[in-house]
Amino acid sequence: MVSRLSKRYRSRVQFSISVMDENIYLSLSQINKDIRKENKSVRNRLQSILLDNKFLQDRVIPIFPHYPLIPNERCGLWYCNPSSFKQTSYFKSTDGHVNQWDFSTRRLNFHLLETIRDNKGIIIVDSTRRGKKIPDALSKTVPIWCAVLNTLMLQETEKNVAIDKVLYLPPETVPKSEYDMIKRKIPELVAKLQKLNIIDSKKLNELFMGKLLRPIWVHPGSSLLDHSVDYFTGEVQEYEAWETPEDQNIIPIILCTVSYQAQDGMDKRYGFTYVQGAADDHELWSFGLDSNMFWAHIEYLGDASYSDDQLHDYIMDLAAAKLRNQCYIQDKGSLDEVFGNIDKITNEISLGKVSSGLTINKNLKQKLKSEYGKVIIFSNSVTVAEDTDDEEESGTDSFISIYKLQSGDKKSSKALRSTFPRIHGEIQSLFTNRDEKIKPILICCNTGTDMSIGVILSILCTKYTEEWMLTSELPDISKLIVRKHLTKLISHLKGRNVNPSRATLNSVNSFLM
Repeated sequence: MVSRLSKRYRSRVQFSISVMDENIYLSLSQINKDIRKENKSVRNRLQSILLDNKFLQDRVIPIFPHYPLIPNERCGLWYCNPSSFKQTSYFKSTDGHVNQWDFSTRRLNFHLLETIRDNKGIIIVDSTRRGKKIPDALSKTVPIWCAVLNTLMLQETEKNVAIDKVLYLPPETVPKSEYDMIKRKIPELVAKLQKLNIIDSKKLNELFMGKLLRPIWVHPGSSLLDHSVDYFTGEVQEYEAWETPEDQNIIPIILCTVSYQAQDGMDKRYGFTYVQGAADDHELWSFGLDSNMFWAHIEYLGDASYSDDQLHDYIMDLAAAKLRNQCYIQDKGSLDEVFGNIDKITNEISLGKVSSGLTINKNLKQKLKSEYGKVIIFSNSVTVAEDTDDEEESGTDSFISIYKLQSGDKKSSKALRSTFPRIHGEIQSLFTNRDEKIKPILICCNTGTDMSIGVILSILCTKYTEEWMLTSELPDISKLIVRKHLTKLISHLKGRNVNPSRATLNSVNSFLM
């Protein structure tokens, strides 16, 4: 009897526990669902970005007022008003991931060297998502970049450079064991840079006068940003600008993380739910809004009184207005306006960028024909208007070639491999008939930094010497030669952050070799 009762009791307890477990699971599931919803909220994201920008404006810039802001693409762009900077950087966190430490020859960022020299320092701005105080781009990628340049510079006067002297990593973020592994990697990365033969010890010494690039990290809570408070009035005392210590032979590279560590969905102190690293992966939450549009319409988009629905409607109106403006520009604007400030690479090659949904009408075709002998476009949404009543335009297809391949898409980058023979067949006559006055080729993609760069690289490697002189002989081609041309292209295009994807470069290498 007792045994029967105890069994019945145990079964009831087990049933109660299972019901309780299910309720707990459902509650946790609902909490996670709410957090995800709040994280995708445009209002929460934009207000979080503005709060982080306030930290930059109120706490960082007053301490380092003489150093130019350099937002690190793409996330860092959202935290800086476009009027506050002239250049950007592109240091990827992946180059700082454990066992992937690298000095990228695709992302050299050498356009910053003269800026660092002229201003005796810079502030690189970035953010990171939950779980981290500093993004890997700032804790490791940039410090590795500095260490490689420091080492190369010191090699002019020192036979064996002590890596401890040139490599600085934040100890609270990077453990000693990882520091030691990165330290062993530096000589290999220096050799990798030297192979490109684009910068040497002498040039770096001329730039920096023998001073080391010294990363200095600031973020919410940094002791370096501590301020004093008047104990009687409670007023914050004015900040004193930080100055490089006279006994330190360094050029400060200020690495600023603007977001602070916060658990998802938990910080609601400011009238919204704070999202750490709110600008990250903006394609997932912004409905087509970009950083330039955000700052251009900050009065409305930054108003916390508007709801998500109101902000969404406003952003949709902005997108429609942007499309109408594109239609006007493609009909009335200059080629530079339509194709994003065209860059001349050589006398025979120019680089442009196309907007999604562009329709090349008769008027735009005529403008293109007046300047170029051939136009090659990579986009899955650009079209050419048909002019069936104009017989002279019947040959347009041979003038404008549109490949339905999209930059930023791995499948498109892989498909580029099989497209190269056709592209080179189309442009062959432009390089063989050099006795005639032939107009240059315009090559465009939807970013102006990926697939178009891959095609230009393939032309430079097959038609030009390393000094970009036309040659009728097929040059020797290797991965090193491809990297050298890419490096020169990056240096040439100082206004663009040229960044062909790995898949695009693999297609280039496969075609050439």
